[in-house]
Amino acid sequence: MSSLCLLVLHWGINHIWSIVKKRKLRKTMATRDVRQRSFHKSLKTDENKSSEVEEEQKSSSSQRWAGPFFIALAVSIVAMVVGFIIMPSPIDPVEFVLPEPPNLTGPFEPNDILKHAERIYAGKLNGPESIVVDGDHIYVGTADGWVNDLHKGDVRKLVRFGKEPCGGFENENTCGRPLGMRMDKNGFLIVADAYYGLFQVNVATGDYVQLFSSATPVNGKQVKFVNDLDIGPDGKIYFSHSNSKWQRNQFPMIFLEGRSSGRLLVYDPQSEAVSELMDGLLFANGVQLTKDKNSVLVSDTFKSRVWKYDIKTGKASILVDNLPGFPDNIRYSKSTGTYWIGFALVREKGASLIDALAPRPWLRKQLAKVEKEISLHHSLNFDTSIDFSFDGVPTIINSVLSSFNFKALAAIHEEIAFTHSPRD
Repeated sequence: MSSLCLLVLHWGINHIWSIVKKRKLRKTMATRDVRQRSFHKSLKTDENKSSEVEEEQKSSSSQRWAGPFFIALAVSIVAMVVGFIIMPSPIDPVEFVLPEPPNLTGPFEPNDILKHAERIYAGKLNGPESIVVDGDHIYVGTADGWVNDLHKGDVRKLVRFGKEPCGGFENENTCGRPLGMRMDKNGFLIVADAYYGLFQVNVATGDYVQLFSSATPVNGKQVKFVNDLDIGPDGKIYFSHSNSKWQRNQFPMIFLEGRSSGRLLVYDPQSEAVSELMDGLLFANGVQLTKDKNSVLVSDTFKSRVWKYDIKTGKASILVDNLPGFPDNIRYSKSTGTYWIGFALVREKGASLIDALAPRPWLRKQLAKVEKEISLHHSLNFDTSIDFSFDGVPTIINSVLSSFNFKALAAIHEEIAFTHSPRD
C-alpha cells in the first residue's frame, strides 16, 4: 500500500479514536454534572425529580455523540476506499472483448461421461498435468516439481529441475513446474518446465540435459512462462511461451492485464537456437502438430481460440474461435484421427467471470491489487474437453462436459493420445 494510502487510513483511524475518547469524556462530565445537580436539587426536590434530570442528561449526551460518530465512521470508510483506489496497481490493463459464449447444447450439452471414468493413482499425485504414455509406463509432471514414472501401480520420482521448498504456488519459481512433455524418437522424454525451460530426460536413469534455459531472451523478450510442446519429425521442438512479463504462479495477472505477449517458439537441435514463430497471443498454451506435420496448433487460452501456424509459409490463422471454454492442452488421437482440447474453465452465458471482466480494464486494475486473495479457479463449473476434426472447416464432434457435482478430475488439461515410443 502506498504511503499516501497509509496516511489517509491512519488519519481515519485516529479520527474515530478521538471521537471515542471525546464521548467517554463527555459521558464522565455529564455524569459528574448530574450528580452535582442532583445533590443540590435534593435539598429542594424529591428523588424522582433527580432521576428525571439524570435520564435527560444521558439522552442528551447520547444524541450529541451519535451524529459525530457516524460522520467519522463514514469519513473513515470513504478514506479507505479512496486510499485503495489511489494505491498503485501492479498492472497496466487493456480492454479486450470476447464474443458471447455459445450455447451449451448439441455436442456441448453437459453429460455424465466422467462418471464412468476410472481413477488411477488416486491420492498419490499432486496436480498432475501433461501425460505421456509409453508402453506400460506413464510419465506425468506434478505440482511438487517432479516428473514421475508411473508403472504398475508404483510412482517413481524421476527428476526435479528445481530445488526445495516445494509444494506451493509461492515457491514454484524455485521448485520448478513440469508442464508439457513428449517422448522423442530416441526414447528421451522432452519436458517443458514453466520456470526453467526445455529438458531432455533419460527415463531409465533420471539424468537430464537442459536444452534451453528460460533465462535466455528470445527475440529481445524475456521467457517467463514456458508451457506446452510438441516435436516435429526433424527433431525441432515447438513450444509455447505464455507470457513475457508474468510467471506461472502469477497467471491471474496475465488475464487481468490483458496484454498479448504470448508466443510460439521453436528449438532447433542442430543449431541449438530458439526462434520466434508467432507472437501477440494473450495466453499461449497447448501445442500440437497436425497429422500431416505441416502445421502447428496452439491454443490462446483467454481468447478462447486455437491458432494454426503453417510451418512452410510462416503464416498463422485462427482455426477455431469462440470455444465454449478456455482451451488448455491439445492432443491428437491416432485412434479417431481427431484432436482433443482440454478446457481450464467453461464459458457459460451470464456465469463466466473472465467474459464479464474482459471489457472492464478499470475493474481488473483494482482486482490486481488483491490478486493473492482471488482465484480464477472459483469460476470453474465443469470438467471439460472437446473432440474436434478439421478438413477445411473445424467440426466439434463430442465433448466430455461433466456437472460440477461430480468431479472425476479437478480440471481436464488434456485427453491422452495413447502412443508408443522406443525406449533405451
